[in-house]
Amino acid sequence: MKKSICILLLSFFAISFVKSQDRAFNPFLLQTWKLKKLDTYIYTYETQDVFDTKSPGLKFNKNGKVTGNLSKSANGYDSTEDFPNKASKFERYSGSWKKVSDSSIAIAFPSNNSMDGTFIITRLTSNQLKLKKVFSADIEKKLDSIRRTKDISY
Repeated sequence: MKKSICILLLSFFAISFVKSQDRAFNPFLLQTWKLKKLDTYIYTYETQDVFDTKSPGLKFNKNGKVTGNLSKSANGYDSTEDFPNKASKFERYSGSWKKVSDSSIAIAFPSNNSMDGTFIITRLTSNQLKLKKVFSADIEKKLDSIRRTKDISY
């Protein structure tokens, strides 16, 4: 009886200390990120110390604010086709982000819609962030078809 109580208590404490993989509040997210690659709404970022004014990037802050170095165009770099070209002009925009689930976030920029939406954090390390934009089921099906033909893994 005493042994089973000890085992039960030990199991309870072990389970209570196990933490889920909460990527949305991982301290690695709260950095400055430079867009390295864009493939069919899968954004791959690498860390940088400060914004490079000639390339797109994001900086997540703990208070739910996000700063974006985004394209000035209405469509931004929210394109399935290509990475922003060298001639693109980038400006600093302020927005907000919030946790939607353990592995997804919502980003909103009031004055630039190029990175608005919900994103799944598919990879987060100290030097790499990979975001996959979330769409409706029928659009996701089309994008998955494109990804398979391009052999893109995420």
